[in-house]
Amino acid sequence: MKKIYSIISVALLIITNINLTAESKVELLNTGILYVDINNVNGPWLGTIENPYVKINDALENATNGDTIYVFDGIYYENIIIEKRISLMGENQTVIDGNYSKYIIKIISNNCVIKDLILRNSRGNNEDTGILIDSENNLIIGCEIYRTRTGLTIKQNKNEIKNCIFHTNGNGILLGKINNFSITKTCFYYNAIGLNIEKSNNINLIKCNFQFNGISCLANNSQNIEIEHCNICNNSANLGGIFIYKSNNILIINNYFYHNGAAIHIFSSENITIKNSDIIKNTHFAIALRPISKNINITKCIIKNNYRFGIYVENQNICTISKNNIYNNYLYSIYSKSYRCIARNNYFGRLLGPSIIDTKIGVRINGLGINIKIIPWKLNPIVDAGLNISEHEYDKIENIKFAEKQKFKIIGDDSDNDGIPDWWELYWGYNPLKFDDHWNIDEDGDGLNNFEECYMHDYNSNPFKKDIFLEIDWKENPNTTQTNKPPEDLIKKLIQVFEKHEITLHVDLGELGGGEEIQSHDTVFSFSKLIDLYWDFFLHNDINNPRKGIFHYGIVCNYCPDLNFPFIGWDHMDSFAISSEWLLEQYPKKNIGQIIVGATVHHLGHTLGLLADTFNGIDNIGTNILFSKQWLKYSNYKSCMNYNYKIDILSYSDGSHRFNDFDDWENLRYDFFKNY
Repeated sequence: MKKIYSIISVALLIITNINLTAESKVELLNTGILYVDINNVNGPWLGTIENPYVKINDALENATNGDTIYVFDGIYYENIIIEKRISLMGENQTVIDGNYSKYIIKIISNNCVIKDLILRNSRGNNEDTGILIDSENNLIIGCEIYRTRTGLTIKQNKNEIKNCIFHTNGNGILLGKINNFSITKTCFYYNAIGLNIEKSNNINLIKCNFQFNGISCLANNSQNIEIEHCNICNNSANLGGIFIYKSNNILIINNYFYHNGAAIHIFSSENITIKNSDIIKNTHFAIALRPISKNINITKCIIKNNYRFGIYVENQNICTISKNNIYNNYLYSIYSKSYRCIARNNYFGRLLGPSIIDTKIGVRINGLGINIKIIPWKLNPIVDAGLNISEHEYDKIENIKFAEKQKFKIIGDDSDNDGIPDWWELYWGYNPLKFDDHWNIDEDGDGLNNFEECYMHDYNSNPFKKDIFLEIDWKENPNTTQTNKPPEDLIKKLIQVFEKHEITLHVDLGELGGGEEIQSHDTVFSFSKLIDLYWDFFLHNDINNPRKGIFHYGIVCNYCPDLNFPFIGWDHMDSFAISSEWLLEQYPKKNIGQIIVGATVHHLGHTLGLLADTFNGIDNIGTNILFSKQWLKYSNYKSCMNYNYKIDILSYSDGSHRFNDFDDWENLRYDFFKNY
């Protein structure tokens, strides 16, 4: 039966490749078929369907240009270099495990096809990758790639990706100085950056699905990009969507953005068109225009129900906002600091148009006639705004992939073979002769299972009392009179605050196996660079580092891409970055140590699940404006999560301050940083 199935499958592959030739410019001769089966341990190994090779590399060695290599189900621990024009095809569950080597597959020859393979476990260094393509006109189709620092690295032009899944990687796909590349019907889940585009041109992204990523798509110094019919939902609560940096000529059309930190974030870019998209319930911004961008055109979109800002425009940006339905955005529908913001012929949810005063939540704008020109506005909704297909086509997301943390070994006698040494079980009252499922036991509900509690035993981890571990690394401060290392006296004060709520906060500044000064020549850390720091200084390039899932992680640098924010360095929101010098410019009367520790406890709260959509007083910029409606409404919310108290209060609120207060402590989600 297996042989019959494989013959049919390979026949279908050949037929499929005939159809793909025109689209992908991949020419396949299909002069022969070689078979591989890991179960044929006794041979003979002839590459026939009756006597297949036992290793993929054996088939590659004996293949000629145009051959197809068909690999039966099984786990193959191999590293593969393809130097011939071949098709490499899996069955249903054909897994190639890179065994933590530099790459799993490296393609040197042009015109190759990789189809229906599951690839996992490459190494965690900067250049390591699941698939490295260093040739042209190749097609990757129907593959799943996970547990890599970068799933797929492209170094040459005219390659194509179809129907693949990239999950649990640092970068899903990394493009560097590439021309003519297309990605179709591909899913990106639980990656730090789903698609990372660096200095590339003519990139097409069509009908792709992004969920639970730190940043879905990052375009840096690139041009001529089209993003169409994509689903970009439930990504990072502070970043999450499409980020465009120093790029131009980008079309974002017919996409569905739902519940990201920022759906679309534009920095220093030109000629960007955002059209016919639904942008709904994003936590901070639907669309944000940061330092000076030009010729930004937002048209025929539905921008509604966003938790803070609809459209946010900083000074000197040049933008046109027309024929959109913009309403029910909590703080502002449009907030503009630029007098070159033209926002005419939009519908704002009511006949009277938008409000310029603080009493009309959901329809408010600022600076009418000064920073923004909105007259005339539409009296009725624009009927052809938004997606031209049903958004429900995007809602049916099935089989979202996530590779859970692998178990690690703890040295010591283990009489019951449950993975935990006898001495630890005796110490904490477990029976060392009785098997316990310690990987799934969390007695105190602090998000750490007994393996992780045992691993941190020497650092006073207690399985029956809540522990939070935090590692902080810091960049040297250019001001020799200051340091970016958090001051120990304030850290001790912070620990005492947590102790009052029966939580032991362990802060690693070099005493708990991590915590160090970051050695780097960079003065400004980009989003991509922050992820590199996460892998280099937190994981130390070890994809199986046990500290992952135990420690929250903070980086204090002088300048990051924003003032301070949580980010995803691999697969979950367990990290944050603080721009000390930038914050000092914002708070010139504050001590730098107070600023750093205040920002630390604030963003630690984010990694514990205190987000803008948890409570309206969290990350509400209106609370910074004295005597404003938001300032008055949330003045009783005495928490560092309130922007008005962020630097001054090194604690969360307990909800005891009457009206519009919120009990942060009771709403901490201790496993959020590992189950985002």
